[in-house]
Amino acid sequence: MSKTTLNMDKHANTDSQWAAIEGSGPGHPRIGFDIQRRLLQALLILCVLTSLALLLVLGIVQWRDLHTQAFLAAERATVVAKEHADKVFELDTSLTGRVGDLLAGMNDDDIHARQHMIHLKLRQMIAGLPQITAVAVIGKNGDVLAHSRDYPFPPLSVADREYFIALKQGKQESISSVVVGRQMQRQVFTDGVARRAENGSFLGVILVSLDPGYFLSFYQEMLPGEMHQSLSLVREDGAILVRYPKMVNDVPNVSASSPLMRGIGANALAGTTTGISPLDGERKIISYRRVANHDVYVVSARSLSHIWRAWLSYMVLAGTLLLVPGSILCGIIIFAIRRVKDQKIAWQYWRRELALRHKVESDLRESQKFEALGKLLGRVAHDFNNCLMVVTTGIQIIRLKRVPGVEKQLEAIERSIKSGEQLTRQLLGVSRRQPLKPEIFSLQMKIPEWQLLLFNPIGAARCYVDVDTETWPVCVDAVEMQLALINILLNARDASPPDGSITLRTENILRRSAGPRQGYFVCISITDQGGGMSEETRKQAFDPLFTTKEAGKGTGLGLSQVENFAKAAGGYAEIESAVGIGTKVSIYLPAAESAMLAERDEGSLVAAAPPLKPLSILLVEDNTDVADGIVTLLETAGHAVTHLTGAADAEDFLSQRQPDVVISDIHMPGGITGIELAKKLNLRFPALPVILISGYAEDLQAAIKDGFSVISKPFTLDSINRQLAAKVR
Repeated sequence: MSKTTLNMDKHANTDSQWAAIEGSGPGHPRIGFDIQRRLLQALLILCVLTSLALLLVLGIVQWRDLHTQAFLAAERATVVAKEHADKVFELDTSLTGRVGDLLAGMNDDDIHARQHMIHLKLRQMIAGLPQITAVAVIGKNGDVLAHSRDYPFPPLSVADREYFIALKQGKQESISSVVVGRQMQRQVFTDGVARRAENGSFLGVILVSLDPGYFLSFYQEMLPGEMHQSLSLVREDGAILVRYPKMVNDVPNVSASSPLMRGIGANALAGTTTGISPLDGERKIISYRRVANHDVYVVSARSLSHIWRAWLSYMVLAGTLLLVPGSILCGIIIFAIRRVKDQKIAWQYWRRELALRHKVESDLRESQKFEALGKLLGRVAHDFNNCLMVVTTGIQIIRLKRVPGVEKQLEAIERSIKSGEQLTRQLLGVSRRQPLKPEIFSLQMKIPEWQLLLFNPIGAARCYVDVDTETWPVCVDAVEMQLALINILLNARDASPPDGSITLRTENILRRSAGPRQGYFVCISITDQGGGMSEETRKQAFDPLFTTKEAGKGTGLGLSQVENFAKAAGGYAEIESAVGIGTKVSIYLPAAESAMLAERDEGSLVAAAPPLKPLSILLVEDNTDVADGIVTLLETAGHAVTHLTGAADAEDFLSQRQPDVVISDIHMPGGITGIELAKKLNLRFPALPVILISGYAEDLQAAIKDGFSVISKPFTLDSINRQLAAKVR
């Protein structure tokens, strides 16, 4: 055939595909040097802008993350410190309650008289409490009446202390600022609780001295080496009781205008704010929480300058990491601009590969379409075979009953049935689901019968047939052979000029050479007068999906089917071609003279076989119409038939009684197929013959592969009787 039509010249086809995609035809100029250079320059600018944009996005995201983490760290530290302070002041409250119970009903004189006993009790109460340095009982005039530290305690008055004055004036509890104890000479802050009589008169004060160093040790454990974050215990009026880390210059109070005091004024329980700290002048995140039932706040402050430094470090690192690949990428682009010619060649090669890929994908989609169509045709053929089976059994029953006057009509129906069988075979041949049915025939008889089918599509006037009258018979599937010849003839038509002739010839060949291609062959050759094909194209002509036809006009499957058919028949296919002269495609099929003689001998033996005795038959068929016809046909022939509709029912039946033979449909609902049923019966009843029937080609192929006897629907009484005779003989 011509190289423009057969299974294909790869490079010529990909070149045309590339030209179509690139747009190199009239009105579609190729992409030039200037356009490529401008594109690369734009890409260079885009690369720089993208790097800057990415750096900007990373900076924004990191800045937000650092701020969020700083806020969370400040709030977590505040929560932990508050829980610690709550426990300390709760213990303080419990201690003052116990002291109050100890002093219940005592006046100043009673307390002074029992000073030693009270001293011992107070000392015992604070034993093991490192946060409390001392407990004192103050009289209503400000004199220290009892003290946990010393006995006897020297005369000492605290009447001038701010907390005593506040409690005497009516306040129930007062926490002092940090003071130096007059007796202990160390820094403490006190928590004083007023003692009052039942009528509310002031009796004195129970004073608990707390150690600021205890809180400092805890805060230091929470923030080891964290110089950018601080923890403080601050009184409601801004007086600083404890701060870690300690400041170089002590600032005893936080001003009322500070961010902390403004936040407390807005929300007295808890909050987080930002602002410039009056202690060191840095901008900070400030989180605070009030200690339960006390006028004291736990405050955590985190420096924003640390966040700024961490962000700058991150940006330097990110910028460095982006600069290296960005510089490399820019260098590559600049190099590409300088070497634009080489880039253009690479681009063109890539377009060729893209065109080839598109073509392969298109061919794959086309093959998938054929596969889907094949499945549909297979199912249609199966259902149609069931319909033909009903009609076939009806005709045979009528013939067996010898109904007079209907012979002519029965013959017409039988001819229609044969046409229907041929139609289903053609459908299954297209779907590739038809099991091969080799039959022995002579080409000098078949080719004239196929003349209309083969030559009309390509123009019968231009076709010449030369069939040797002595051509040996062959044993092949007739439908597959028709399809192979049609594929070759269509390729020859497309390859030839309108007035070019096409010749089909048969001849006998004897190959004496050693190897698999020796023996008696029948050669069927088709010759055209087209442009021929190159040697490279000829070597690839039988490859699947390889075609030289234009897109949409060929699938590359025609000659592949021809080669597969020849191999399946035990032969082979060859192509001879010369550019400018034409192409000859030859199919070599083994001669079947001995097979024909064997078939004749077998036929005479079958004809001489004794009549079949009546049998008990179990029929498993889900289609009731088909089953009724088969049952009636077999019963008319003298057999006793039991019909069941499913494999499960058949297993139950066989567990009670066993017939002479089981005939089962393959394709049945219910989860158990006829093949699976046959396998089970072979295991349970090895001597029980099983015959499988189906109108679905895939089922027949599977059954044959598993070694079971099969009959294709529709079948005749003679064919089923031959199978029965072979099974029960």
